[in-house]
Amino acid sequence: MNLNQLSAELAFRLDELGLTAGLPILLLSGILLVQGYRRLQIVTLVVGAGIGYVLAPRIIPTLNDFGLSFTPLQLTVGICIGCGLILSVSVLASARLLTSAFIFISFSTGIETLNNYGFDIEQSDLWSGVAALFALFFTMGINRILPGIFSAVFAAYGFILAGLLFTGNQVTTFEPVELKTFVMMLPIVILSILLQNHDRAKQAELELAKYEPDAKTKEAQQHFLRL
Repeated sequence: MNLNQLSAELAFRLDELGLTAGLPILLLSGILLVQGYRRLQIVTLVVGAGIGYVLAPRIIPTLNDFGLSFTPLQLTVGICIGCGLILSVSVLASARLLTSAFIFISFSTGIETLNNYGFDIEQSDLWSGVAALFALFFTMGINRILPGIFSAVFAAYGFILAGLLFTGNQVTTFEPVELKTFVMMLPIVILSILLQNHDRAKQAELELAKYEPDAKTKEAQQHFLRL
């Protein structure tokens, strides 16, 4: 069974489950919408396990052809764990690959542009060091924001799928790369990024609050004069 067949089978199973699948998808999409930057790995693991559970009835007969001496329950658990790990690792690997490709293209274009104006970055030790240092901080910044962007996109897709399931429309007719899908996703993605930034700031405040003295300590400190 190839990837297209698995995708078609998954869409068909989602149509069969209806609200039973729509509610978990809506819940997980809500988590990604607000806290995706710090929950992406866990959510993708859960989603992958759910996909494995849905596809297990079609995968188990194929595995039995290899003569494996496992019960259907054991095979189902193994498929769920395997699909969860594969999806989680694939998302993280895709984020790193996208970061590397973006930085390579950006810096290659920048260096080539500067060379056209007479600035030879590659032959200068000073400017090469500056470029390497800039690339380091740029990479750290991209790695910081990419999980939030990935989460926003996944949340948007999840809300659209949940909407289709709640309204009784067929998931098999959903086209994720059409223009109308992008138009529907864009407001959700922007809202998700804003909500995640708010949650990030709130988490930072809570982290700083751990190191602040409590009210009693502040009151006691007021009784002491600075020498």
